Amino acid sequence: MKTVKALIFDFNGTLFWDTSYHQRAWGAIAHKYGTHPYTREEMHLLNGRTNSQTISYLVGKDLPESQIQAISQEKEQLYSEICRSEGPLSLAPGALSLFEKAIRKGIQIAIATSAGDDNMAFYRQWFDLDSYFPRHLIITDDHIRESKPHPAIYLDTLKALGVSGSEAVVFEDTRSGILSASAAGIATIYAIASDGADRETTEAMEQVHGLIASFDQFVLE
Repeated sequence: MKTVKALIFDFNGTLFWDTSYHQRAWGAIAHKYGTHPYTREEMHLLNGRTNSQTISYLVGKDLPESQIQAISQEKEQLYSEICRSEGPLSLAPGALSLFEKAIRKGIQIAIATSAGDDNMAFYRQWFDLDSYFPRHLIITDDHIRESKPHPAIYLDTLKALGVSGSEAVVFEDTRSGILSASAAGIATIYAIASDGADRETTEAMEQVHGLIASFDQFVLE
């Protein structure tokens, strides 16, 4: 592996294993507004996409932006309630230890997520993320850039870090996230075998360097 100057983490399903919580919330939204029940296969297809994309898919038609935002807020309220009911919440196995090792070695760490600022405000509070990540290195959905699998979010993250794709390692749990990182020129990508992840698909992707079930399995040289 080339010299590593930065570690970049997706958040949902990667640092926070919350796929089942999202599935329950989206299932309720699909039941209320959609054309059919929300399936596990659709969950794998839509993981890593923005709320707007998921709502359009589930509803099966274009909606006014105001209605999309209202449904999105409803879903996030359901999701937050589910998370709180499942407490205490924690980050993925080995995540905090890896953060601390990277910081000691002078390696930057960043988050590149399809979640919006509102959600990240909850996560920053729940997991004390500000103790590890500078605010400008938590890159969220800004409702402007193209979403994963487009490379825009990873290109923006590399720019914020001031590193090249060859100097970064990415951790992702979805096909769309892996394609996004690869298209941004990041060669070293690890798939995360989190609960609910489509492990067979991600592990088989040619862009994936390896599959890990705990961040303790990643050796930071």
